[in-house]
Amino acid sequence: MPRKTGPRPKRTTPTAPTHSNVPHSWPVSNWPSTVYPNDSRKGHYVAREHAAELLQAGALVRVGRERVIIGERYVKWLARMATRVPGYQIACNRPDQTAA
Repeated sequence: MPRKTGPRPKRTTPTAPTHSNVPHSWPVSNWPSTVYPNDSRKGHYVAREHAAELLQAGALVRVGRERVIIGERYVKWLARMATRVPGYQIACNRPDQTAA
């Protein structure tokens, strides 16, 4: 008996990731110098003081005993926090500033 087959779904090509100089993720203990606050010690402070907000935004997760920052969500969280300070821009973490 022949097997009935319907129309096959079209294949889609994967889209290229958006340009950003922020890593995908990094441990809090090894904060990259290219990401605000640009220092491991200051990164510990940011992660500790804003832990609840970072967790809620999905920017801070635990992998075993290590705390890890998720880059894309951290940039979004920074952008939200920057609205609290008029005229303040975090140029090093903004893709539109790094494209030039």
